[in-house]
Amino acid sequence: MFRKLLVPTIRAVQVAVRPKTSVIGSRFVAVIEQKRYSQVENFGPFTPPKQLTFKEVETRVLKAIKSWDRFPQDKGQKLTLDAKFEEDLGIDSLDHVEIIMSLEDEFGFEIQQEDAEKLKSPRDVFKFICEREDVFE
Repeated sequence: MFRKLLVPTIRAVQVAVRPKTSVIGSRFVAVIEQKRYSQVENFGPFTPPKQLTFKEVETRVLKAIKSWDRFPQDKGQKLTLDAKFEEDLGIDSLDHVEIIMSLEDEFGFEIQQEDAEKLKSPRDVFKFICEREDVFE
């Protein structure tokens, strides 16, 4: 079983490092001919990340909250930017932490606990992300 794995690997190494004889003066000298591989791959031109818009942030915030696995489905119609997490949606502090974690996953950055405590509605989350990501349009 291991032979099937090792034999192709050994053959590849033998091909990559193949001794080559050379005549220097009256002596034969073995010269190692070795293929050199670049450590750095060729990459294309640098593409800066896409600038978010207000509409995209709004859509992604609401989508992340709605896709949270324990979001109360009967409150789906009440979910707007101005709905309060605790009063309107019935989300307690532990659920609030889980929603913040899903928002962190959605936007790809960590929200500090001090900042998370201030986020009482999707509108607060929207404003926080727009400030953090420099969204102007």
